[in-house]
Amino acid sequence: MTSARNVSTQVTINVELFGNARLLAERKLVRLSIADDCALSDIAEGIGRQHPALVGTVVREDLTGFLDSYTVNLNGVEFLDEQGQRLSDGDSLLVFSSQAGG
Repeated sequence: MTSARNVSTQVTINVELFGNARLLAERKLVRLSIADDCALSDIAEGIGRQHPALVGTVVREDLTGFLDSYTVNLNGVEFLDEQGQRLSDGDSLLVFSSQAGG
């Protein structure tokens, strides 16, 4: 009997940038093709490679994740941690500063 393997597939997701991230990237939306079983570090690396202005300000210098002052939300429903979440084609990730002032 053959056991089923988890095989990742490529999906295209929309990454919406807010606040300083949007200003630095000079765009609101980033499309990213990535494995559906990726970790948050993979997402950060993809965004950092597409938009180098975000490296060191939103994404860690070594591209291994987001700076602690940023948070990522999936489809406006749940916040992602370092392990990430299985993504589907067309999912939206919201990237914004977790620090707010007023």
